[in-house]
Amino acid sequence: TERLRSIAAIRTGLGGALAATLLLAILVSFGVARTVTRPLTALIDAMRRIADTGDLSQRVAVRTGPWDDEDARLLTSTFHTLTETVGRHQREAAQRERLSSLGRLSTVVAHEVRNPLMIIKTAVASLKRPTVTREELDEVIADVEGETTRLNRVVSEVLDFARPIRFDFAEADINALCRSAAEATMTGMTGPAISLDLDPTLLPVVTDAECLRTALVNVLANARHAVAARPDAAPPADTSTSVRLSSQRVPTGGVVLRVDDRGTGIADEDLTHVFEPYFTTRRAGTGLGLPIARNIITGMGGTISLDSRVGAGTRVEIVLPQAPQRNQA
Repeated sequence: TERLRSIAAIRTGLGGALAATLLLAILVSFGVARTVTRPLTALIDAMRRIADTGDLSQRVAVRTGPWDDEDARLLTSTFHTLTETVGRHQREAAQRERLSSLGRLSTVVAHEVRNPLMIIKTAVASLKRPTVTREELDEVIADVEGETTRLNRVVSEVLDFARPIRFDFAEADINALCRSAAEATMTGMTGPAISLDLDPTLLPVVTDAECLRTALVNVLANARHAVAARPDAAPPADTSTSVRLSSQRVPTGGVVLRVDDRGTGIADEDLTHVFEPYFTTRRAGTGLGLPIARNIITGMGGTISLDSRVGAGTRVEIVLPQAPQRNQA
């Protein structure tokens, strides 16, 4: 009986030691596994955020403790190097595309500049006649002023497209910005009015108000030109609603701006080219308004899309986030 008791005690002790050993082994294995799975989970989360937002600036904190896995650290640092390289190549490719587009644009710019210069030259030459009347002088002055304004617009658009955009982000009232853009578009220009349909529940959005205003003015100006270009035989029934600018709150955050016009519309074969620089269907256009608007919107982390039907009109939709990624500036 005594021996049986001692054997039972030994068996109990061995069982307790085995249980403690197993528990310790599980805890150690869990700790070792965590040194590997923790950085891998953070890396996977960063990859998902990049896939969702396209923001290559996502970073994973690299732990350098003695218990952290060296392979996980190497994988994380390699991932950072990869995203930095891809981001740099993207910026370089965008810059090369901009410069290449600017080179192709030179022929259009040369044509746009030559015509006003010829008109100015002809107008000034007419002043050499000794019998210039006051009416002729006023007409020459008006021609020179008009062509000078046209030249300034061409040069300004080319410079806006060529230079890298630097954003100054701050909270802005989108509805107030829409009103300002509509007023600026109609100032000094005859044509259809712009109606506003603004969501009063909009929250302030972090954006570059001046750049966004420039993009909206370009889009609204195109819409008004499209309405003005309609054949006289088929004018819109109500010119007060020919161009409409609306804002809407996005449930997930951000805002949607829409510019609807009842103009001539765009042919299907031209829709894929509307955001290309120097592409235009207007005789007096340089084809830079929409490319500049796209550069601004995408630079602020938003998207811009266009849908159109010939004879029915066009809708331009701009989606802006609640707050853009700072690295996009």
